Amino acid sequence: MVVAETAVNSNGTGALGRPKIAVISPWGSFGDVGEREILERAGCDVVIIQSRNEDEQIAAARDADGLIAPPTLSRRFIESLEKCKVIACSSIGMDKIEGVELANEKGIVICNVPDVFVDEVANHTMALLLGAVRWIPQVAQYCKEGGWGAAGQGARRPVGMIHRITGETLGLVGFGNISRAVAKRAQGFDLNVIAYDPFVPAEAFRAAGVRQATLGQVLQDSDFVSVHVPLLPSTHHLIGRPQLALMKKDAILVNTARGPVVDETALIEALQSGQILGAALDVTEQEPVDPNNPMLQMPNVILTPHMASASDWAGVERRRRPAYEVVAVVTGHKPRAVWNTKVLERVSLK
Repeated sequence: MVVAETAVNSNGTGALGRPKIAVISPWGSFGDVGEREILERAGCDVVIIQSRNEDEQIAAARDADGLIAPPTLSRRFIESLEKCKVIACSSIGMDKIEGVELANEKGIVICNVPDVFVDEVANHTMALLLGAVRWIPQVAQYCKEGGWGAAGQGARRPVGMIHRITGETLGLVGFGNISRAVAKRAQGFDLNVIAYDPFVPAEAFRAAGVRQATLGQVLQDSDFVSVHVPLLPSTHHLIGRPQLALMKKDAILVNTARGPVVDETALIEALQSGQILGAALDVTEQEPVDPNNPMLQMPNVILTPHMASASDWAGVERRRRPAYEVVAVVTGHKPRAVWNTKVLERVSLK
């Protein structure tokens, strides 16, 4: 189903030559937080595509000047676009966008929203870390079931080792914006922070007061390891059996990035065998999580439903930002965030 929100000529172009912006929105509304107004105020005509069928989506978006879409576009979809200048998505991870090189060749700028969720994900990372260290979900349930008592009082608590936190070491795998925000928060708890990221200059580590290390050093030296890398072919199962084997026996693994960055089978084995103490995960390899996943029954695992980026503010901003990015590009300006930076060699933006 295609809903024309403003006038569109019979040939599909916007009325009076205005830019046509196609919005793929099959799962929810579009416009109730002001995103449509942003586009229309800039002189754009808006076509909302409510169909979930790719053929119908392609037919409606083929001649669009800009596209707002979920980050799941196929190469076939990108190939069909005849004059598109920009594709904007309301996410950080863009691992399900196919045909990025084709987009580069066609001069299509692909935008994401990497800065919108930084604080939310960093805060959720710390919440997971603290919850895992202090066994908060487990002891809260224990208390609700009638249990009581702290250490030294003979309590039969469903917990393992409780780290002191202060003075211990947090290792960060990846050192982008979210990871740096986590480092800042962790330092407030007097944690020593080390990080691995071969693509970040040494100056960035020094400026953040974080020790730069190899992946092996991060895994070996850390009491807690937190994963913050995008899902790419090079990062798929970046944390697997060999890497888990390097971690301390009482270490805790936190992942708020992407599930497939961690080899889940290897992680389950490490948790079951006591090779590491615990894990706190906002992401899993299969999402929604398989109801038969052993981690759902494991007392040393905290799982949250891929919600680290969620907040009322971020929920609104993530929907408004793609509209701003589309307006920037169709009016000849560089957007805030370009995912496929190579395309900037082919397009001229102010």
